[in-house]
Amino acid sequence: MHYYLLEDTLIQQKRIRNIIDTCRIFDNPTVFLAALMADEQPKTILLDLEIKTVAEAGFNVAKAIRRVDTLSPIIVVTTHSEMVATSYEYHIGAIDFIDKSLPEQQFVQRIESALQDAAKQYFNNNHETKQLEMVLLPTGENIALEDMIYIAHNGANSHLLTIYCSQQTIQIRGTVKTLAEIHPKLIRIHAAYIINRDMIESLDTKAHTVTLKHQVTLPCSRKYLKMLKVLLAI
Repeated sequence: MHYYLLEDTLIQQKRIRNIIDTCRIFDNPTVFLAALMADEQPKTILLDLEIKTVAEAGFNVAKAIRRVDTLSPIIVVTTHSEMVATSYEYHIGAIDFIDKSLPEQQFVQRIESALQDAAKQYFNNNHETKQLEMVLLPTGENIALEDMIYIAHNGANSHLLTIYCSQQTIQIRGTVKTLAEIHPKLIRIHAAYIINRDMIESLDTKAHTVTLKHQVTLPCSRKYLKMLKVLLAI
């Protein structure tokens, strides 16, 4: 989950950064919206209502978000608690309104609770809109196919492989040959690599490389090039 904050007060920025150290912070609504639109990963959005002394700027930003993104949870962090009722007129679907004037411990607890609710909401909404295709690993663990990018052989250990996912990495014992057989969309492209075919972005037949989503480029053995060219209709 990625986290975004629109807040133009330095002290408040630091308060949120102390709670969410990976949070991306912006004080300009236009730049903030551009960054959100460019990020296709799951995200939680925290908004102040007053930006650059414009009391309803946060509402206008939320409306712009909702025109293109109906799933990402929005948390409003503001000193304008009197405007909670107004939010319903804007149809922004905020999951919580948190008052900046709360005592610090209570403020932190409210933010952490809202983040947990945001994660649950995103998960529930995402699973209501589509059925995830799962891959059953030899260990008995299920992982979502759309989360898998590629699998790499660990050269230091002939029986250990690493599954690289968009949000995590998983160590598993096995061989490249056996792992390539657990799902039709997992394709072997090299003695040491298996890729998720849904992650392919391009194939360089001269350099013998395959580029995947998330800016991953892997070598492709000559023996697998023909298969990939047919697959990609090159």
